[in-house]
Amino acid sequence: MEITHIDSYRKGKKNKNSIKLPTPVIYILLLAVGLYFFIHSPFFNIKDIKVTGNNLLETEKILSLSQVNTGQNLMEINSEEIIKRISVHPLVKGVELKRKLPNTLQIVIEERKPVGLLVSQDGFIQVSEEGYFLALVHDLGEYNLPVISGISLEQLPGPGQLINNQGLFMALNIIKESDPALLENLVEINIAKSKHILAYTSNGIEIRLGSLDKIKEKLANLNQILQDFNKRGLDQELVEYIDLRFTGPPVIKRKI
Repeated sequence: MEITHIDSYRKGKKNKNSIKLPTPVIYILLLAVGLYFFIHSPFFNIKDIKVTGNNLLETEKILSLSQVNTGQNLMEINSEEIIKRISVHPLVKGVELKRKLPNTLQIVIEERKPVGLLVSQDGFIQVSEEGYFLALVHDLGEYNLPVISGISLEQLPGPGQLINNQGLFMALNIIKESDPALLENLVEINIAKSKHILAYTSNGIEIRLGSLDKIKEKLANLNQILQDFNKRGLDQELVEYIDLRFTGPPVIKRKI
């Protein structure tokens, strides 16, 4: 009987237990490792942060909220966390981050724009067209926005939150349906009575709108009347009120 040499036996067993990776797999693993280190290399460190879309909110404030700094790796930043941090500001409606390879981050801001000033016990609240609380102001001199009055606010939310009030939504609907030229003339919208809504022009004319029924048509008629006043050179301070509540031609009452 032939005796197998012990070294040959060991060598044969070793060859049977060893695992050989196919050459393509090795290349893929090496490529993955190389790609990982490349992505996390200084090549992608942020050199420029651009902020666009902001008109009311200062760029420095957005950068401060984002907590992103040059030198950070563009591929490692957490987009969701950055968006959450910026979105806490009341004026921010939406945020989008764009990575501009290899080293630029663009922050695109969609702002909420104030469309009216709601009267409150503490001052005037800037509100967006959706009814969000944007800011509390005390001086009306720098704002050319209609004042919304006649609304009782039992519980006022904080900045950035929605003011869920039916009267406010009615006033915002009037603002939304008004021509920009008309809004230039309206200084106040009073919603004390939902079926007897009043507005006032910068010349002191009382506008009797009634309810929201056919409000778009009423506002279009009002805009046309005020434009006619200007074309004819009529002194609007001599007009007491314009009544648009009823079907038919508006009633224009002059001061005695």
